[in-house]
Amino acid sequence: MRALAVLAVIPLLVACASAKPKIMVGGLPADSDISGHWSGSWVGTGLFQAVRQESLTMDITQRGNAGYGRLVLDGAVAAESVPWAVRQQGLGGIRVFATVSGSKVKLVHEVDDRIFAADMTVDGDQMMGQINGRRVRLLLARQAPAPLSSQQSAKAAPLQMPPRVPVAAEPVPTQPEPGLATVAVAPPQEESAAQRPRSEDYVATAELKPVYFDFDKAALRPDAVDALTNNTAWLKENADALVLIEGNCDERGTAEYNLALGDRRAESAMAYLEANGIPRERLSTISYGKERPVCTENTEECKTQNRRADFRIKSR
Repeated sequence: MRALAVLAVIPLLVACASAKPKIMVGGLPADSDISGHWSGSWVGTGLFQAVRQESLTMDITQRGNAGYGRLVLDGAVAAESVPWAVRQQGLGGIRVFATVSGSKVKLVHEVDDRIFAADMTVDGDQMMGQINGRRVRLLLARQAPAPLSSQQSAKAAPLQMPPRVPVAAEPVPTQPEPGLATVAVAPPQEESAAQRPRSEDYVATAELKPVYFDFDKAALRPDAVDALTNNTAWLKENADALVLIEGNCDERGTAEYNLALGDRRAESAMAYLEANGIPRERLSTISYGKERPVCTENTEECKTQNRRADFRIKSR
């Protein structure tokens, strides 16, 4: 009998030894690692079924197969496709729980999953899915590498600093629209000349169309989404092209404010391209603020042309 028991245990030991090990996060087993900073888009429909796309960011801390973090939407107060309970949080964001099972991720509002629940699929540094009960898609891309284990950290090369991320809240310009309160704006940190892309190395191309923004906004409009969709298709067909995205503003507001706003606009366009399959290593951004207007007349139509993100390319 003892010999039979030993023979019965041997197959179990062999199966355990050959099983694929799971990722270890925080000392607990996890199927996928979703920790880090994510940015992307909330794509839905608003009034009259018009397509709305809101920029969003999400920061997740993971332990085992569970995560906890915050999701922030840019311009959420005016987004008809966003549930009112989520819009109320504004740029303060909502707290979300995440449950990881294989490549599937369940995101829910920390208070009530009827307010917000999404079924996502993660593939490396890309995450896509849909809001339950709504015709809304979420497109996310991880902006920084996932944390390394202690053993990996010892062997890894020194990490580079991740690219500059837009601030969570967008301040109001010095000369706001009527009815808007004025908020003090801290000047953005200066980048060294070595870190900034050399714009003279890039050239304009008629195939990549500029995208335009509403006053004091960095969220993508429906017409901007259409232009970016065409730009994405062209960039996929021309995989040797590197892209510089230039953020621009009209003349209202201080130079410091407009540099920050132009940076947010360029980052918003880059997040869309990355979420739709353009590798991040092909993309760079720069902000010119109000330094490079294409129209100088004092009309609203002229100002509209200056609130834009331009695209330039160079070969690898």
